[in-house]
Amino acid sequence: MTAETADKRVKIPGERLYHVPLALVGLLLVFAVIAQPDAAALLRGFWEIQINETGLITDPMVTGGVGAALLNAAVVLLLSTLLVRWMRLPFTGAALACLFLMAGFSLLGKNLLNIAPIVAGGWLHALYKRDRFARYVYLTLYGTCLAPMVSFLLVRVRLGFRWLAMAACGLVIGFLLPAIARFTTRIHQGYNLYNVGFAAGILGLGIASVLKGFGVEFAAGDAWSQEGHSLLCVLTAAVLLMLLAAGIAAGCRSWGAYRRVLRHSGRAVADFVLLDGPGLSLVNMALTGAIGFGYLLALYPQGVRLNGPLVCCIFAMTGFGAFGKHPKNVLPVMGGAVLAALLLVAVPVTSPGVLLATLLCTCLAPVAGQFGWGWGLAAGFIHMTIVQNTSILHGGMNLYNNGFAAGLVCILLIPIIKSISPEPEED
Repeated sequence: MTAETADKRVKIPGERLYHVPLALVGLLLVFAVIAQPDAAALLRGFWEIQINETGLITDPMVTGGVGAALLNAAVVLLLSTLLVRWMRLPFTGAALACLFLMAGFSLLGKNLLNIAPIVAGGWLHALYKRDRFARYVYLTLYGTCLAPMVSFLLVRVRLGFRWLAMAACGLVIGFLLPAIARFTTRIHQGYNLYNVGFAAGILGLGIASVLKGFGVEFAAGDAWSQEGHSLLCVLTAAVLLMLLAAGIAAGCRSWGAYRRVLRHSGRAVADFVLLDGPGLSLVNMALTGAIGFGYLLALYPQGVRLNGPLVCCIFAMTGFGAFGKHPKNVLPVMGGAVLAALLLVAVPVTSPGVLLATLLCTCLAPVAGQFGWGWGLAAGFIHMTIVQNTSILHGGMNLYNNGFAAGLVCILLIPIIKSISPEPEED
């Protein structure tokens, strides 16, 4: 195969997949209007989301309404997609994972106002390194997981200095996080798919510790919407069916073809679009997201209702269905997390933190993919116990708290696994 042919194989799926996040933007906008047909109320709610404090676990659907939260997600996703396009990056699995995460966490804490300084900080990092910003786009977008820190300063600092404080904080985060994230990858060796969450936890710990030293207190958010369940179910089902149909149309028309995805461990970097093509990747995204969706629907009789944070988790699982996750490696980790919640955690399985951890612990899917379902079960179990105690370290300012906890799980578990059993090779 010539270099020219290989280059085309990267670019062709990228051209096709560019329309996937744009279609998601369209769906979010349609459902935003359905949820809040009054344009004035919709825009007021959108503005309230921008200027209010965010963090774990704060649902913007409580702050501005269901429609306003969906509008915020649509706008953030659209601008993020255009940024990736402007940088001329191919729309492979890496892009889909990042963009779905941006859309999802715009339903949990990100908004235009609190991510903008961080993106600017990432651009300054590239400028300082005398490098193209395109090399840092994904790291910068992932780094917006510390956006609640920006909103916190906007709300808590005195009026005359709050805009300066939030801008300075965002610039510092965006400037420092790419360097930290590149280092943390070596620590967990690709077994934590939410690597920037691990890096952000470390940086957030440092910033929060400094602020606590000056007497700042961080209060845990507890806004958890119970409205809009039926509408969000229809939206989620529409997204998953759209991906499934697109994957079938792109060539994944048999179980035998799809099984090629399941042979991968998922250990980073596992870009399924480049490895197996867009058709298989889109179908895998739909099936992986459906696992999280189905789990939440199964808990409906116990009072679980879809809201911003839970749709965020489904989007996160769906997006990384193109970049490391598939049913075979996520189910053991989820099983371990549920087992820990049932046996050890002093809170019900249906509590907000446990629900988020059960779905987002799937960032450890490569452990199950590489070492087998037994170690995946252990990873999920340990993750559930650790994640209950990590948010206090960064004051709830790291939206990827599960990525932070997963990094700690890897530090603890991977050396033990490798000392006990040899590392199998991926096909």
